[in-house]
Amino acid sequence: MMLKPALGEKSVKAPQSWQQLPHGRWLQQQVEQVLTPHCGKLFGYHLARVGQLSAQLELPKLHIKHQFSVAAGGEVDVHAEAEYLPFAEASIDAVLMIGQLEFERDPHQVLREVARSLIADGYLLLAGFNPLSPALLTGFWPGQADRYPWRGRYFTRARVLDWLALLNFEVVETGYLAPGMLIESLTPPERGLATLTRAIPQLGSMYFMVARKRQFPLTLVRYRKKQQHRVNNALPLANRME
Repeated sequence: MMLKPALGEKSVKAPQSWQQLPHGRWLQQQVEQVLTPHCGKLFGYHLARVGQLSAQLELPKLHIKHQFSVAAGGEVDVHAEAEYLPFAEASIDAVLMIGQLEFERDPHQVLREVARSLIADGYLLLAGFNPLSPALLTGFWPGQADRYPWRGRYFTRARVLDWLALLNFEVVETGYLAPGMLIESLTPPERGLATLTRAIPQLGSMYFMVARKRQFPLTLVRYRKKQQHRVNNALPLANRME
């Protein structure tokens, strides 16, 4: 089966708050729960929260002092498109991005901008909606296609992992979360799926990943050793070690 191109004709306005999503507060808590253990590992000076959903996450263990929100509109600190982040190269220590790629015209470009802005070994904390979850199948119901989260385009976790690998990200941890149906009338949202997703976690309505930007050496170690060997052989005989 051929994958649809990631590049879309136009972007779709991303959710402005968690309340726009079915069981939005529950989804927010699920994301906060899986990301909190990683917050203590983040250090540095600047953290960009890309998108409104990221801006509204409550992560008290996130100790980077200068945290700012970035989005194309709304009440944010920096007004900018995610495809063209207004940051200098290698100037951001960490990026938090939740439910944003699904609504971008060019998700590849968004991740390239994140990689460009991050310092070496900087962190990306990312979460998105899982297209393999039965929760997203409810988007085929009449009247659902124009609502959140079904308005976006969805990419599997494996596909996003491939994109990150091409950008030299090392994935520290990844998995699925929020095992429930995104149906407002269903309370609690995880009813009927919580037990099943323990055996099949891929049914979670969202996925997450924690990744670090790596910079690989341009000169191979084997090549350096070879050059060193040549230099040693070029030394005068009196200066060589026995």
